[in-house]
Amino acid sequence: MNESPQQGEDQPSHTWSVRVSGISEKESKVYAGRTTFSVGKQADFTGDGAHPSAVELLLGALGGDLVNGFRRLAEKRGIKIEAIESVVSGRLDNPLVFLGVVGAEGSPRLGSITATVYVSADAGQSALQEVWRATLEGSPLVRTLELSTTLSLSIQPTA
Repeated sequence: MNESPQQGEDQPSHTWSVRVSGISEKESKVYAGRTTFSVGKQADFTGDGAHPSAVELLLGALGGDLVNGFRRLAEKRGIKIEAIESVVSGRLDNPLVFLGVVGAEGSPRLGSITATVYVSADAGQSALQEVWRATLEGSPLVRTLELSTTLSLSIQPTA
């Protein structure tokens, strides 16, 4: 196993790898373990692509991380989740840079990401907030993305 410079000898390490093959100008195929999925354009402003864009997949991965992480930690605490869903959106700092518009300045990076997790569970607000805090603290994607963009992440209990 590979070890990162921040890990000591007593800390476990794991490296994930995927293989990505270019299929066409508008599609790449990702091979991850026993699964495959297609990635469309880097960013698609029309929303009618045959495959999710790389930006959409990143946002979806964050939403999945939050939902699955919350569910896992809630169940460890004996909290029954009746329903859970996330809504995630991201905004590019300057989409004109991505589009190659002459004279456009700045960065095409995701300047901000907002996510709300809606959850219906058999627990009170304080218990859900504690699970939410633990979810954010233990999330690989939150901890990575917070170093490069503004994150606004919240939980919304529902009836």
